[in-house]
Amino acid sequence: MGKVPALWSLCLLLNGFVWLFVMIGSEQPWQKAEAVHSEYYCPWQCLTFVQMWPGSFCVALATRFECVLPKNANSWTIHGLWPSDITACCRYWYLFPSDLTDLMPDLNWHWPSFINLSNFLFWEKEWHKHGTCGGCVETLNSPSKYFRAALDLRTKYNIDSAFQKARIVPSCNCSYQLSSFQAALQPTLGDQYELQYVTDIQERQILVQIKISLSANFSTGCIQSGSHDGSPYKPCQAQENIFYFPPNLENPRDPCP
Repeated sequence: MGKVPALWSLCLLLNGFVWLFVMIGSEQPWQKAEAVHSEYYCPWQCLTFVQMWPGSFCVALATRFECVLPKNANSWTIHGLWPSDITACCRYWYLFPSDLTDLMPDLNWHWPSFINLSNFLFWEKEWHKHGTCGGCVETLNSPSKYFRAALDLRTKYNIDSAFQKARIVPSCNCSYQLSSFQAALQPTLGDQYELQYVTDIQERQILVQIKISLSANFSTGCIQSGSHDGSPYKPCQAQENIFYFPPNLENPRDPCP
């Protein structure tokens, strides 16, 4: 596992006390608490690295959010890096701008917010919900390591490059088969990934994001339980054509009317 930061150890200790109080009325509470503590040390096996397509993000966005695409919204961006089946592991581990000083230019470019929320507040939410759960492995056990890892993964698993090689380009008029996307992505992503879609007012299936399943060493192929995370995005269906819309800065909610 490598070295674990003191703050992660504190979180484990506090969570351990919570579990102890819960189990105090049961038989052999110390043995059960010890087992839970051992499991909680690193309670996930897989990571999900998620990349988002700006041209589709706003199509299914709730009206209470203002959608604003930056001028450079012409490439796949990072949505998140999520340890599987666990969230919000340490509420006491805060994110500060100084944690990301060296990474800020790349994060602004490759991990922007598309709603009326500053980029830093978006990263802060991702850190609290997902990043704090990565502290049990040395490669993710600080904010700078977590966000740098996501940037490196975007370079390693480059969706733009894979699609360009396969001559898959955004279009309002041309659609694709799921098999075409899969053939383009397989050499780069392997088999453990999921293409997801949203539908527009014309009920067209529109590619919106790609979720890649990774092991703790960032290699592809980790097999997850397949539980749905409650997002509005669904796995792409092979029986229907899939659209890959270009970004529309003036009308991002309906990029291809």
